Amino acid sequence: MPPRRTYSLRILLSVLALLASAAVTTGAAAKPKRDPAVAHGLQVARRACAGCHSVEGDADSRQAKAPPFTSQELEHVAALEGRVEMLTRQGHYGMPAVSLTAGEIADLKAYIASLERRRAGP
Repeated sequence: MPPRRTYSLRILLSVLALLASAAVTTGAAAKPKRDPAVAHGLQVARRACAGCHSVEGDADSRQAKAPPFTSQELEHVAALEGRVEMLTRQGHYGMPAVSLTAGEIADLKAYIASLERRRAGP
């Protein structure tokens, strides 16, 4: 290759490498940080709810009457003010009462809300 083409090819390759590097860096920076309340809410759900409910994904719940956390039924229940607190403290339709702190209930609600946002999309 003549020196001029080699020089142009080097510049083109350098620009492409720079753009690829910027794309990777931007993609990593664009990932949202996971809310600690959501992460803790998932832990609470796994510990206190997963015995009956499917708390992740679209799998069926272990108990037929226990709606999966990703279902519209549970979304409706969680949206009602005070309902999560009442259900965990008193039980509901065969669901036993579950002893959770106010912080655990708040984090559980944050986790359920995060499932709703994921289902709705960006």
